[in-house]
Amino acid sequence: MALSSFLYPGRLRWTDNSENIPQADDLSEKYNNNNNNKSCHFKVDTLIPTSPDGSYTPPPPDETLLRAIDLASTSDYNNYCSSWDEIKGFEDKNDELEECGIWQEQYMSLHEQRLEQLQRLKAGDFESFGHEGKPKYVSYLCETDNQRRGSHGCGGLADRMNGMVSTFFYGLLTDRAYLAHWEDPLPLETLFEKPTIDWSFDPKEMRQLFKADNNKNYLSYESVNTLNQKWGTIGRSVFPDGADQDFNKLFKSSYVEWHSNRAFVIRTFRESSRYPEKLNELGLNKENAFRCIMDYLFRPTTGARQFINAYKNMFQMESVLSIGLQIRTGDSGIVDPGKDKNTLEMWDYFMICANQLREAKRESHHKQIVYFLITDSAHLRDEFTSLNHDKSKRQRYLGDNSDDVTMVVTGLPIEHVESKTIKPKFLHNLTESMLTEDEQNTLAGVNAAIIENWLLSYTDYRLISRQGFGKLSAFHSDSAHTTIGMPKLTRKHVAVNCANPHAFITFDTLSTWWSLG
Repeated sequence: MALSSFLYPGRLRWTDNSENIPQADDLSEKYNNNNNNKSCHFKVDTLIPTSPDGSYTPPPPDETLLRAIDLASTSDYNNYCSSWDEIKGFEDKNDELEECGIWQEQYMSLHEQRLEQLQRLKAGDFESFGHEGKPKYVSYLCETDNQRRGSHGCGGLADRMNGMVSTFFYGLLTDRAYLAHWEDPLPLETLFEKPTIDWSFDPKEMRQLFKADNNKNYLSYESVNTLNQKWGTIGRSVFPDGADQDFNKLFKSSYVEWHSNRAFVIRTFRESSRYPEKLNELGLNKENAFRCIMDYLFRPTTGARQFINAYKNMFQMESVLSIGLQIRTGDSGIVDPGKDKNTLEMWDYFMICANQLREAKRESHHKQIVYFLITDSAHLRDEFTSLNHDKSKRQRYLGDNSDDVTMVVTGLPIEHVESKTIKPKFLHNLTESMLTEDEQNTLAGVNAAIIENWLLSYTDYRLISRQGFGKLSAFHSDSAHTTIGMPKLTRKHVAVNCANPHAFITFDTLSTWWSLG
């Protein structure tokens, strides 16, 4: 592929003739001679079509993606082209649930029955239930706390996802209809489609209905709060009777309203003597449970999926070995970019690990190695992409024989889901006007977090910081032997031999981190 896309980003042309192409950097000649049998043509600025339903449309992918695509094998390159349509964008496959077992349709039927029963409960039609039994419900709820600005305590994307997945997990095992709600910084429905069940609800209406005194047999309410609970506390909350805990005995109310940013899915497989066999019969296991539940409940909106597919299709190329690097530097740089002093030199141990891993895992069919960076530091991201053309830096951080290593980023805006909560921690003399955010900027920032988290799960391997964001991607990856947990910056001197097959972290260990599992 010609590197004209880098010099003229409004147009990308793939043709059979690669003569008279401008040179963009020292590696251009190699790229220009690559894939001479191309026959695909499209414009970069229309790579991601406008979302037809009016939902969020992301900006075009970063130019580093185009660089990586060009270095792929000819067959992978042309397959990538064939998956893209000028009007519709990338082929939107919906096959995430193919290897998730037999529970989906059964639960969908139960959920629809419960929603129909809910309408009868709202109408006060208790006599119609006859011998149906008491319908039960559980909701994940992240409410806005106006006293503390925003939905304080719910956490970022990973915390919220852990809470939502575990609440559904409990509902699945207790025949409860699952509902979910958050409104800050944007409504949950703005960020995700509902691919299987309708989980939307009005928390105030639900609470008022089940706290009513007119029929205690069918209407009872219980609020459960496991926000920020640590390992021991969540264990006592969810497994008070130990390994033989029956989740049906945890809460007796017909409606359980659960405030949570903690997970106990992996822990149930490990500690329960009652549920692993049942879950295996359904088709769920320690490796696929998080992915299956996440994809069953939530699907990024059309535009976000188009962006995800643009990168995912590259990660899945046979000729590409992809290694994700998730470097969490802290919130201060997000809130005040002027204080962002992060450099590759500070975080070089991630690069050392990636280099070791590429040498250990590269196979003969890997024509190219992709390092895919996700970080909350714009300064670090810029320096990372400079390795594509800065020869001296490339030598320093990638070593010899690295011409076939490409640095890739999304280029999307960097934002924290709970920006209203974290801003007061770093900005003095904060005013209400400074907290008032443009909705479109918020929409772009939160979608960026979702997109990057999904993308990190699709890389072949990933190196993650010891917090929640990278861990969620590891769980979503459906593979317990592809993630390496990296030490904190203050312990970078602690050597991690990433070429060692025992360096990979288990889901059991990940489930003890941060928002648990």
